[in-house]
Amino acid sequence: MRKRPVSVAISCWFLVLASLVSLPSAWLGRNDPAMLAWMAHGPIPVAVQLAILFGNLGITLLTAVAMLQGYRGARTVYVVWSVIDTAVALATVPDRMGVLPGIFLFVVICAFLYSPKSNAWFSPRKAANDG
Repeated sequence: MRKRPVSVAISCWFLVLASLVSLPSAWLGRNDPAMLAWMAHGPIPVAVQLAILFGNLGITLLTAVAMLQGYRGARTVYVVWSVIDTAVALATVPDRMGVLPGIFLFVVICAFLYSPKSNAWFSPRKAANDG
């Protein structure tokens, strides 16, 4: 069995823990008048924003777990979904400066997930008897 690079382990476990910690906050926030009022200022309906929020947490959690198991496609799904989510946030959030820390974190995680050691780990290998 190949050894998982530390950069992949740290990145993926961070994503797992961040998703799990954010879930209760998002769940409770769906009934918070202050949060709902803030969300109402955006061009997207609140219900759609909540669906995107929970979808983002779910996709992030599932892709992080799959990446920990070595699924190469999970890395691509994580990156594509994060780019789409960031683009939607930049287009709709009233305070775009609040998106910058997430963009920075995303770039750092991508640097870890696409480092040479990570690329080698995610690349499929043929066994000698595979032909």
